Amino acid sequence: MKTFLKTALACALGVIIAILVLGRLAIIILSGITAFSNIAYTPKPHTIFKLELNGELTERSYNNFYNLLWGKETAVLGLDDILSAIKKAKNNSNIDGIYMTINNLSAGYASLSEIRDELADFKQKGKFIICYADNYRQSEYYLASVADEVYLNPMGRIDLSGITSEHIFYKDVLDKLGIGIQVFRVGTFKSAVEPFINTQMSEANREQTQQYISSIWNDILTKISETRNIPTKTLNQYADSLLIFQPAQKIKSIRLVDNLNYQSQIENRLKFLTFTETNKDLNIATLSDMVSSENEGQSEKNKIAVVYATGEIDGIDEDNNINSQEIVSTLNDIQKNRNIKGVVLRINSPGGSLFGSEQIWAAIERLKTEKIVVASMSDYAASGGYYIACNSNRIFAQPTTITGSIGIFGIIPEAENLLTKKLGFTFDEVKTNKYGNFPSLHKKMSESEKAFFQREIENGYQQFIERCAWGRKITSDSISKIAEGRVWTGIDALQLGLIDELGGLSAAISWIAQETELSQFELIEYPQKKTLLEELSLNMGENVKARLIRSWIGETGLHLKTIKQIKDIYPIQARMETFVLK
Repeated sequence: MKTFLKTALACALGVIIAILVLGRLAIIILSGITAFSNIAYTPKPHTIFKLELNGELTERSYNNFYNLLWGKETAVLGLDDILSAIKKAKNNSNIDGIYMTINNLSAGYASLSEIRDELADFKQKGKFIICYADNYRQSEYYLASVADEVYLNPMGRIDLSGITSEHIFYKDVLDKLGIGIQVFRVGTFKSAVEPFINTQMSEANREQTQQYISSIWNDILTKISETRNIPTKTLNQYADSLLIFQPAQKIKSIRLVDNLNYQSQIENRLKFLTFTETNKDLNIATLSDMVSSENEGQSEKNKIAVVYATGEIDGIDEDNNINSQEIVSTLNDIQKNRNIKGVVLRINSPGGSLFGSEQIWAAIERLKTEKIVVASMSDYAASGGYYIACNSNRIFAQPTTITGSIGIFGIIPEAENLLTKKLGFTFDEVKTNKYGNFPSLHKKMSESEKAFFQREIENGYQQFIERCAWGRKITSDSISKIAEGRVWTGIDALQLGLIDELGGLSAAISWIAQETELSQFELIEYPQKKTLLEELSLNMGENVKARLIRSWIGETGLHLKTIKQIKDIYPIQARMETFVLK
């Protein structure tokens, strides 16, 4: 009887779970049908665009399968959708203003600058921006400070404490395991290998890190100062006072916010600004509404292409990185399309495979014979990311973009101590040629092998220098002086001639339109976004585990991923180190 009851309960539970899952799947299918219905949203007069910023900001939006399945709000926002929505709201006469709410937004400063620039442009139309948050982290307040009115919860706090770059080192851990890392590099400042061979930052790395975080911080202070009318010196004093422990009333008294209100109280202010009667509901447009609204000023004939290159170049996680073969194929196809008048290569990459970077560089060289090519740098366009940018006709970056890092390195792991001394393995071999077993995990490289490898690294570095010199139309000696693997911010890169102009994706597109004399054009994006069914397929299998682990351990996953790369990546890399800015 007990067995029968257990079986019956198990079956009943299985049926319930199946119903829930199938129900969710039905919702997803209906959502997909709705998404493809091509019904454009039209706002009513005196509508407010409510821009809710919470979760992770990525370069492009995508269908978040797990959140749809379990009925949760999406935790991923696409920068492309946000910029598009703000533009449309600016040009739509029925949109009176933007009500922006921020809650645990994870984003890089350069991406936030893109949004901030669009919001500043939105205000030029005479429309209002109001921002509210329960609490503001530093990056969130940087974005919020562009608003006409900034509101904080009466129990809220603001964290404004400066920038720290934190680095983690694996050497002692690897030594305890008996794993050695054989390193080959060119460039005094090429610090990507330091976590494997050092227990702290080298003096060169400390120097460059201090330089770029100071540059980023100065840009943040300058922009907050301009919109909040508070001197940068005063803001620095606030940052040195552990502002996060100051009560909200103090925050208001020093003019970092305009007023203290609960979120529900903001509605009355919005009704006043939109001439809405107190007993009537506000007309609200969501992000998805604005994305689906009509886009004016397009021409089906003339097109500008935006090609997204996001992640590590030929990285081990193929789904979230740059596949050089696919990018090259896309650029080749664009070259044949006569309707495409110009191309923006949108880069958010710390680099990666030297081989893959070269293939993309060469494809851009071919494409330039037919089209204008512009590079638009996001949070990162460093090392291999700069390699693929440098050959463009013009390069745009945000002041806080991380770029440069012109240098390469190679790492070959060896586990001789682990395998032979700690675990007791023995090895023997038969070979026909001297280097038949190169490289070998169970023994260190010989001096002649090291010499061959170092020579290969030096040749690769020289090629990198020459590619940059060719693309920037300056001498190799000039590039060498600012190379050595050194990292620069966008504002420093402009002074050094590594980029041409400060600005975001919109500025890059506008420059192409001006150069090609296009008053109307259609934007087309590559690669095409995955459909819901494609996302469903992508999220199954091994990728499920990776996404769940990433959501659980957060930034720690960056370091675990780096350790995995020791074994899996192509040994010669044009990549900058992984670090966390706080």
